[in-house]
Order: sequence, then structure tokens, then C-alpha cells
Amino acid sequence: MYDVIVVGSGATGAWAARCLARPGRRVLVVEAGRGGDAEELGRLLRLEDPPGDLPEQPRQSLLPGYAPPVAPFLVDDSLNPYATSGPGDYTWFRSRQLGGRTLLWGGVTPRLRDDDFAGWPFTGADLAPHYDAVEAVLGVDKAQPLTAAEQALGDACEEIWPGARPGPRPGVAGRPARADESGVLWPAAASPALILQGALRAGVELRTDCIVESLALDGERVVGVHVVDRLTHERSTIASKSVALCASSIESSRILLNSRNADHPTGVGNSTDHLGRHLRDHVSFTVSGTTGRFTGPETRSPRDGPFGIYLVPPDRGYQVEGWAQRGPGRPGQLARFGLAVSAPLSDDSANRVTIHPQLVDAWGIPAVDISFGIGAGDLALIRQAEADVRQLCATAGFSIANVDRHYEQILSYVHEVGTARMSSTPRKSVADPWNRVWDAPNVLILDGACWPTNPPPNPTLTMLAIADRACEAFTSS
Repeated sequence: MYDVIVVGSGATGAWAARCLARPGRRVLVVEAGRGGDAEELGRLLRLEDPPGDLPEQPRQSLLPGYAPPVAPFLVDDSLNPYATSGPGDYTWFRSRQLGGRTLLWGGVTPRLRDDDFAGWPFTGADLAPHYDAVEAVLGVDKAQPLTAAEQALGDACEEIWPGARPGPRPGVAGRPARADESGVLWPAAASPALILQGALRAGVELRTDCIVESLALDGERVVGVHVVDRLTHERSTIASKSVALCASSIESSRILLNSRNADHPTGVGNSTDHLGRHLRDHVSFTVSGTTGRFTGPETRSPRDGPFGIYLVPPDRGYQVEGWAQRGPGRPGQLARFGLAVSAPLSDDSANRVTIHPQLVDAWGIPAVDISFGIGAGDLALIRQAEADVRQLCATAGFSIANVDRHYEQILSYVHEVGTARMSSTPRKSVADPWNRVWDAPNVLILDGACWPTNPPPNPTLTMLAIADRACEAFTSS
């Protein structure tokens, strides 16, 4: 029997395995997808098209930045269906292989601000030492100098919003490649080489092609996981004293909702009917164009890396991050820029994940129905943000050539959180302040599913800090 089974090998799964790895403790990481394929990873790193036909991906191909080299690292929609209902057609981007979506992660790692923790069961000060620990391991860079064009953008921000503090965009470099212990090269920000290999060296076990269907139950108690072999479709049960869910916000709730018996008739953690509720994402748009005042590039650092400018205009409710005067370009050519703006959704429990009554995936596991919409207030905020950014760019002398309003097409920014929120009281939540499911305290929810709100900053760093805090408490109890 295992002491802990960690479900998922992405960012939080790899981090949880690293934290839980202790002498004498048996820890197993189960990953629904395949292990690392050196040839496929090499093509991804070279941005080289894969041979043969691409997977069937009518939904996954809507991912911003989608291209043939990315396709093998997103699921086949025909094998992994889900339904949508409600006012909008939410697009759930999924990546099933060792490392999950970290293979495609941009590596941007801002911390939440103190006021972002309103409604959370702990404060920014409580999380600060865990942010420190995660940033040290990831090698987060917070001091890359701004280009002249980025500084001009920052100056314009301070002119429009006195008190604004624009600065370098914090992040983890995705390039050059990083090798794991077997010599396989991964994107440098991918969890297998960046985080997980340390846990494996400490004795953590790993099983790939192992899909978790539901939690194994003995009355009220969770005693392991029911799994399906991805290749053979064979079903089995793995016994464990505890389970850490790190499968992604929607998938972790799907597992909990599918875990039913007489003691948990609507799913583990659902005694208050809050499991699956409060799904949130960022409402986002991007702008790009030329700077007009500057030629470039000033620096050859990648435009799509973490380096650039980051700012949160005071009292506006959104964040702006991007780059200017970076990447390839000819001498004398006008410098280019790109900015991404993201704003949180207001609290809407109508945005909900449920189990579809008929739809199943290729392994016979009940699929989810995602009911999702963007409220009138959320649309008003993002439209005001676009007006603000247009003013910002005009003040800085930047000329916008393209605007991509992601929220009009896909209702997703790959920053989904919620569905199993944590709180100090079980009345309107699924997990306690230490990420333990109220109805099953030996189950931890360590990915974005536990978030009570979704503040503007990119969520991955905070997910890892939350997982670090929860695992520290778990191991000391």
C-alpha cells in the first residue's frame, strides 16, 4: 500500500511529489498520458512539424499559439469529449502526457498581491515563505532589465496611473532545453526536468498511461484510486492511505464527482453541493503592433519567454504583461511589441462542472458538462481595460495593429481555477484551509480547483506555493 498517490505530473503534481518524498514514505505519481518521447520533444523544441496526421482537435486547435508542433501535446478531442451548456461554449484545453501542460507553459510567475487574498482562508503573508521556496527551486528571474521601449511603456503607465509600479515580468525561462537524468531534453520550464526528477531520485514511483477514473471508497473512507490503463483499457485499483489531486481544476473535480457510493451519493466532497461550482478563468485579450519611437530589437531575448514588462494598474482590476523591442528584427526596422491583458471573473456559482448523464470518454469514464458564461460586469471590465490599454499605447507612442479578443471565441485563457474551493467553513466549500477535503480529510486538492477566487495574475506560481504549504502541513501532522 502507498502512503500517498499523487494524481497528475504537471506543475502541482510534480511539486507535491517533491514535497512528500521522505525516507520511508511510499509515494506514487500516476499520469494519465504517456511518458517522455525524445523524438517528439525534440520536434517541439525545434518547432518542427510532426510526421503523419495530426490528432483530431477541433477544440484544442483553438489554443492561442496553436501550431502543428504543439498538436501532439494536446489531447485528441474525439477520445476525450466533454459537453458544454449554459450561455457560452467553454473551451477546455487539456494536455495528457508526463508534465501535462507545463510542456507548453509560458513560464510567467507573478505573485498575488496582498489584496488578492480577499475571501481566502489565509493571507499573502501566510503564503510568502512558500513563494520563496518555490521561486528558489524554479529559478524565477525577477530582475531582467527592461528594453528602452518597455521603459517608455512603464513611464506612460505611471503618467496615466500615478502610483503604478511597472517592472520586469517575472518568470522561468522556457529555453534552452533542460535534460532529465536519462538525457532526454525537455522545454526548460517543463515539470519532468525542472521539478519531478528530484522526487524520483528520492524514491517516488511513477506510472504513466494510468488514468484515474475515481477514488476507491470503503464506506466514508477513501482507500486508494480506481484506474484504467490507457493502452489496454484494463481496470484495477491501487490502494493508498491518502490521495493528492493535481489533475487540473476540471479533471480533479471530475474524479471527485465520479467517486460515489452510499456514503458519498453525489461524489466525494459534495455534501454541501459546492463541488463543481464556481469555475472561473481569466477574460483576456492581446494587442500587438509597432513602437514607432524605437527600432529594434534592443535584445535578442525571446518574445514568447518570460522576459518583458509586467504591471497591474492600481484600482483597475486587471493585469498587463508583455514585451517590446525584443526578438528577431532587422536594424532600423520599427520595434514590435505585444501585450496580454487578463481580468478575473466575478463570483458566479452558475459556472459549473457536472457529470454528463450519457457522455463517456474512450475509456468508458463519464465525461463532464461545463456550464459557463461571462457576466455583463466582466465584459464591461475587459472592454474598459481595452480602452485603457489603447490610451496607454498612445501615450507611449505605440501603434496597435492587431487586437485578439480571446473571450469572444473560446471563453478560456488556460487559467481555469475553482470547482472545489477551499474555505474556513465547510458550508460553502469543498476543502479546508489546508486543502483537505472536508468529507474525506485524507484527500488533498492541490491544483487550481481549490481557489476561492481568481485574481488577475497568472496562477501557476501561486498553485505551487499553495501545494507547498499544504504538503508541509500534511507531512508534519
